[in-house]
Amino acid sequence: MEVWRRRGKAASAGFSAALYSVYSGLYSEAVVSSVASALALVDVGRFREAVEYVQKAAKALYEGAREVFERVKVSLQRLVELFVETVTRVLAWIDEHKAYLFLMAAVAAGVVALNIALDMWGLVELEKLAHFAMGVPPFIPGSVKKYSREEVFNILKNAPDPYEKFKEMARDANAGKAKLPQPWESLRKLIILKRSELDEKKEKALFYAVLALEEAFGVYRSALKEVVEGLGKAVQRVEMVEEPFKKVVYMADLRLLTQLAEEESKAFENALKILRERLNEYAVKHDLKDLLDVKEDVARRLAEAKAPELSEFGDVNFGVKAYAALIAYREYALGRRGVFGTAAKHWLEVGGSAWLLYYTPSTAYERAKRARVERPVTVEEMVAEALRRLFLKPGANHYRGLVEELTKGGKLALELEEKKTKEKTESYVFKLFRVEEGGELKELGIKLSIRKVGEGMTYTLIFGMKSWRGFFEQVLEVAMKAAGEVGGRLSVEDSLLYMLGWVDSDVAIIRKKKGNRVLRMSTSHRWQLAETHALFDWSYVAVLGVSLTLEGPKLAVTVEAPLERLDEAIKKSAEGGWLKMLGIKAESWDGLKRWVAGHWGEVIGAVKRRLEGVEVGSGFDLTRALEELERLKSRLDDDKVAREVVAPALLLMQAEKLGVNEATLKYFGAMLWGAVGGDGYVSAAEKEVNLTSGEGAVALLWAAAWSAYGARPRATGAGRVFHVVASNDDAVRLAQLCVLFGPPMLEKEGFISHKLVEAVELGSKVSVRIEEGSWRRIKGGAAMNIYISAGGVLGEFNLYLQEKVLLEFKSTDREEVELKARLLSLAGVEVRVRKEGNRDVWYIQAYTDQLAEGNEELRKGLVKAVEGALRRGLIDEEKAKRWIEKFEKGVSTWRGYKFKIGLSGGALQVKFRSTNPENIRKLKQELESLGLRECEHFTVKWSEDEKIGYIYIAREGIIELAYIAKYGADEAQRLGAASLIEHLRIKAELAGKEVLVKLEELIREGESRRSLHAEGLKTIVEIEWKGRHVEVPVEVKNIKAWEDGDKLRIVVGAIVGGVEGQWTATFRRTKKNAIEGYTVARVNAPGGREEDAKRIIALVKALTGEEPNIKLDKGKPVIIYTRRHLDGFKKYAEVADTIREWEWKSVYARRG
Repeated sequence: MEVWRRRGKAASAGFSAALYSVYSGLYSEAVVSSVASALALVDVGRFREAVEYVQKAAKALYEGAREVFERVKVSLQRLVELFVETVTRVLAWIDEHKAYLFLMAAVAAGVVALNIALDMWGLVELEKLAHFAMGVPPFIPGSVKKYSREEVFNILKNAPDPYEKFKEMARDANAGKAKLPQPWESLRKLIILKRSELDEKKEKALFYAVLALEEAFGVYRSALKEVVEGLGKAVQRVEMVEEPFKKVVYMADLRLLTQLAEEESKAFENALKILRERLNEYAVKHDLKDLLDVKEDVARRLAEAKAPELSEFGDVNFGVKAYAALIAYREYALGRRGVFGTAAKHWLEVGGSAWLLYYTPSTAYERAKRARVERPVTVEEMVAEALRRLFLKPGANHYRGLVEELTKGGKLALELEEKKTKEKTESYVFKLFRVEEGGELKELGIKLSIRKVGEGMTYTLIFGMKSWRGFFEQVLEVAMKAAGEVGGRLSVEDSLLYMLGWVDSDVAIIRKKKGNRVLRMSTSHRWQLAETHALFDWSYVAVLGVSLTLEGPKLAVTVEAPLERLDEAIKKSAEGGWLKMLGIKAESWDGLKRWVAGHWGEVIGAVKRRLEGVEVGSGFDLTRALEELERLKSRLDDDKVAREVVAPALLLMQAEKLGVNEATLKYFGAMLWGAVGGDGYVSAAEKEVNLTSGEGAVALLWAAAWSAYGARPRATGAGRVFHVVASNDDAVRLAQLCVLFGPPMLEKEGFISHKLVEAVELGSKVSVRIEEGSWRRIKGGAAMNIYISAGGVLGEFNLYLQEKVLLEFKSTDREEVELKARLLSLAGVEVRVRKEGNRDVWYIQAYTDQLAEGNEELRKGLVKAVEGALRRGLIDEEKAKRWIEKFEKGVSTWRGYKFKIGLSGGALQVKFRSTNPENIRKLKQELESLGLRECEHFTVKWSEDEKIGYIYIAREGIIELAYIAKYGADEAQRLGAASLIEHLRIKAELAGKEVLVKLEELIREGESRRSLHAEGLKTIVEIEWKGRHVEVPVEVKNIKAWEDGDKLRIVVGAIVGGVEGQWTATFRRTKKNAIEGYTVARVNAPGGREEDAKRIIALVKALTGEEPNIKLDKGKPVIIYTRRHLDGFKKYAEVADTIREWEWKSVYARRG
């Protein structure tokens, strides 16, 4: 407080030279005197004269030391700006309003530009926010109303009109009646004092974005605080003196870490949910959708962006920035320290959310970076965070075996084996030991590596050459099998195209110590492993580590193959493949490099001719890129350079020599996929295909290649990060080529490429036409030729209109059939390539309902075909009307969601898949609105990289849907469930008879529940007893059920075998989520325990249809039940609702 009193006295004394001198000790006493006079003028409101004094002071200093300033390249204008900033900083501590007026006077006088002045003011705010964060409060008179950050939030959140309430509070602050805390004080300046360039609508959007972010951040921050405190207790430093230890050991409580991982993950998801809901609520309620709407994939890319990439997000809206800020804050707080995380961490913790959202991401980062002060991290904290990530999903689900092995016994011991510290770099390596019963330690053959490099930290489990096989060998075997499917379904015969694409991106060529060169790739994506193994036939595969990320454990696979694999493909292509078409003679990778170097002048010429079709974007220096391109010829002997250059150079040469046609587009698409599959991304939401490069010359080369094949790409970037970007229709076309000529879409979970899924979604736009002269009458109807085109590729199919509509293509060339299947996938119809008996004939077929699932362009074409056949009298009117109605309406989705249904291991599988997280969340809400419950009736899963989301409706979920559709009390739920059941029936019919039979069995089971009454049931049941079959009469008198803690009790009163009594079945849920139950036979029952056991078995079979097993427990017979018995009890109206309620509660009790 004394500091603020001193500053107040300084103000009343006319801003003494001493105060200014302390603030800017770099300047001479003469200059300080001049500036102090300017400050005195400000104090009496003479702002213009104050600006003139500042100019005079700066000029005096400059003239007195011109030689010095010129040597350090400081201009007079820059010096004036520095003086203005200095005066503004000093003023801001005493009277912010006068400081702002002085700065605007400098703008009006032309002394500084407006954008520079706004930057200065931002730095002043940054400095003040930092002081607030450090707990240095300003002096506030006692008569002024003071608010806390949370207090203002609660007032605004509960107000009928939050924005009007804020403006009312801000006006009180303007009048000196109140003092607002951050971020509300900053909003007051930006909105009420009009210190921003925002229009009224954007001011309102900024306010509501801040309000939403403050609520979500408050929820997550409080939970994170508890997690951080828990991490401090989870790992303890212990001195060990017994052998084999003579060093410090860190003991980790894995049970506590598991709990903390679940709590933090739940808290973050809850905070994200709140943020989404609030932004959506405010966007709709206040007509701010364009300013608050969140595009999640853009927000996640912003959260993960590198510093040079931030400029690409300069025009994102407030909603995207708020969403990205929360994601980035979490990642920064937990160790993944990205650049936007740096900004989010700083601004949110000092109450600067208004500035975080107001500034562009680049500006927010730069200003946060200047003010950042890092707290040292202890070894215990780093170990705790590393092990906490072991339990994060989805990785923990994918590598459950590894997690279970490491957590046996509940505790780990870590011995620090190695520590290295260099400038801005720290690394630690720990040996892992399991703590056995009695405190003995067992070495696991696994090490934990923690590396702190610059701003970020990495956590990796390192395995020995032998130890990894027990955990991951099966995963790799499955990948090898998937590779076989890829190799058999490639749509381009010459594999060199795919290989060169991957060599351009993720497959490196390295020289080993012995001098031999190998192809090497490291990946955490199983689909990449499968695709590249199909091409390179990796001879060395090893799991050297598992990265511990915020998505849980991620497998890090390293593969190698001799360079001769690439040499062989080049030689084969030159002898009779693609290279021969280009007239290229080469027998090896080195030979191909020499050929490209020898024709480098042609490559340069082609690039220059294609520049007209390339847009030069922000930061990209075209002149420099061209100069670097000229110099690349001399660097082509370097494999690191050549591998990024050869592919686009050859594509350019192909366009120059052979032109652009279906054949050359095929080769372009195959090579493009390898490049994008490694170093690019595809976004259906943004309608964008993006390829990243580390050199401007290489980016320009790719941009020219894209231009040669009809796209108009944009080249952007600077420094070490460059992008080639195609948007809108160009992106659609490139995505189509990737789908048509890239790898096949694998259906096995874990091997689905999220990039290919995005490409299919983005490229789903086809043209359809009927060949007019192809109409012909056939038995039972008509036939014609139909053409479907996408990406410049035209496919001809036969269309038959008989009892059903059939689209078909047959050929002895499997490659051609595969291409036609992919064309249909772009039209929204999924078909499998099949072989016709023992003949070398391949075919695809799609019938009426499958075709009705297609996109609008296909269905319109089919309607025209049916109408044309009807006009020609080739089909009857009733049939045509039915088909037209089906194609116009379509049957592809339920409420916009496209489910897949089939058999997996003989069991029915119903799933939905999407790369858009919002689609997963919305469908989850839809299913919950029907009365289904997560974990019990459906599950939500994510791929290892969290790029693809899945929702699986379980067997119990189908049964529940059928039950709700028939007995649901809520009409909306009943109708919704019925519509989903009907949709699944249609999908099952398309999938085949076996699938439909399985679905109908589950539907009947659901409809049978609660359909019966147990009371009054009379029957004779046959059971197996002591090796023979016996009949037992059963008459049920009554039945009831109730919850008893975490157990379910079902009591049946009955006469069994002539003995009347009551028997209780007790059910519980196990740790593995299984249902089990039991009844203990009574010793005092007529005939003793054995006869009682026989009666219980007969009674349960009579009620459920399932005969239970019996076992002896310490000599006592116990009847054992499973889920089948519980499901059998659900048929009875007396207990069905109680059972369903207990099942739901028991699931959620186990989760939390």
